[in-house]
Amino acid sequence: MVVRLIAATIAGGVVYFFGGFLLFGLLLGPNLMQPNMIEYAGLMKTEPSLVPLILMSLTFPFMLTFIFERWASIKTFATGAMAGAIILFLTTLFFGFSMYAFFNLYKNFTPMLADLGGSIILGLVVGGVVGMVLGMMNKEAAG
Repeated sequence: MVVRLIAATIAGGVVYFFGGFLLFGLLLGPNLMQPNMIEYAGLMKTEPSLVPLILMSLTFPFMLTFIFERWASIKTFATGAMAGAIILFLTTLFFGFSMYAFFNLYKNFTPMLADLGGSIILGLVVGGVVGMVLGMMNKEAAG
């Protein structure tokens, strides 16, 4: 179980890291999110810190891997994609509403909606990869 947990987490983490860069760093962030956020001096770093960014990129895939392996028995790309999209959507919705409720960062709902859309796509792909890796490693262990 530990080897499957590590392998699926790393595979999902790589997809999360690069997918997040493409979706949020290049597409949604500069075009939809940042223009609709209130600027505060010193709030955003010009370049993110790499170690926390890598650890963040491993956290969600680890959570999915643990849930899929321990409780849900998800072992395919399709079921992993569906579960990943739902879990990341709900998690992002929770944080989006809390950010909107407690902080004066958004000019409107556009950043939250863009974050939700990107999270659904990212959750689909990451969840699918995690489910697929768990399924492939399950076959190897059985065979």
